Amino acid sequence: MDERLQRLVEEFGLAIKDSICTSEQISGVAAQIQESGYEVILFLNATIGIVKRDDRPMTSRAQTSCRLQSALNPEDVDFLKSMHISVDR
Repeated sequence: MDERLQRLVEEFGLAIKDSICTSEQISGVAAQIQESGYEVILFLNATIGIVKRDDRPMTSRAQTSCRLQSALNPEDVDFLKSMHISVDR
């Protein structure tokens, strides 16, 4: 991995961390847990995969997405949406 890409991946990881740290929803839930007498400790292990785009036409990738989406049951979709992961694309 070249230095520029390595730097961007590190910046991406920091952006994820900052998003979590500044989330009002996460802070609110953590405060509720603390009010219940518990300490909140959050460990994150993120794997960031970088794949060079190939020359496949866009329609090929869209068809792949559709096949994946059709394999999801309603519970899978609800879970992914609860994690703020869009399944509409």
